[in-house]
Amino acid sequence: MDFYEKTSSAMVKLSSSEQQILTYVVKNMHIVKKMSIRDLASACYVSTTSIFRFVKKLGYEGFSEFIDAIGETEAETRKITIPSIVKNDNYRDSYLKNIMEAVKVITDEKIEKFQEIMYKNPDIYIIAEGLSKEVGHYFTRLLTICGYNVFFPTESFEKKMMLRKVKRDDVLLVLSYTGDNEKSIHEIEKVFAIATPTIISFTRADNNAIQNMSDLNFYVFADEINYEGIDCTSRIGMIAIMETLLYKRLNK
Repeated sequence: MDFYEKTSSAMVKLSSSEQQILTYVVKNMHIVKKMSIRDLASACYVSTTSIFRFVKKLGYEGFSEFIDAIGETEAETRKITIPSIVKNDNYRDSYLKNIMEAVKVITDEKIEKFQEIMYKNPDIYIIAEGLSKEVGHYFTRLLTICGYNVFFPTESFEKKMMLRKVKRDDVLLVLSYTGDNEKSIHEIEKVFAIATPTIISFTRADNNAIQNMSDLNFYVFADEINYEGIDCTSRIGMIAIMETLLYKRLNK
């Protein structure tokens, strides 16, 4: 089992501070692979005991085994050719890296579970707010092309109609980068007062409310950007994950 697979399966066990350590590790593998346990603890502002506990939760016997896995994973990642046009631009480099990481952390187990759910050809209801709505529109088109009945209610009357139609065998597809969007959580709660559809969510890599409400969660990495109070954080990771998941069906 590689580093990303261990990370994905152990995600629910991590505390909020351990989630932050994981985010630091994933984004700085080229540095972390050369660190001692004291160096990593200092970089993450935690104790060495916290790092050791974090490593054990991920399934490693000790810090040295953890570092070896980081080194191997980082070496594999470097094999992916990054176009020269982005090599000298830190944001573009980070942008591409975030996409690769979002796809690489998808385990075979999650892919199989997604395929198992989707092969039943459920009706799909999408819940999204803010910038994630744009991804919702794209997913609506993509899933419709794949033959699914897709409903993406954005107006209040459409949401009321959804509550009348949703059934236990349906899928609720929730798109929320933070995973703590109050409107989205409220919509999920209203749906669950009527029926209990399967919830598939796309959120950032931390322990958040929507992730905890989901039957299946895929998490994304992004450099969070807030411009004059407006969330401009990229949702490209969500798109990359969904396209990867639907590749087999589209190919057929």
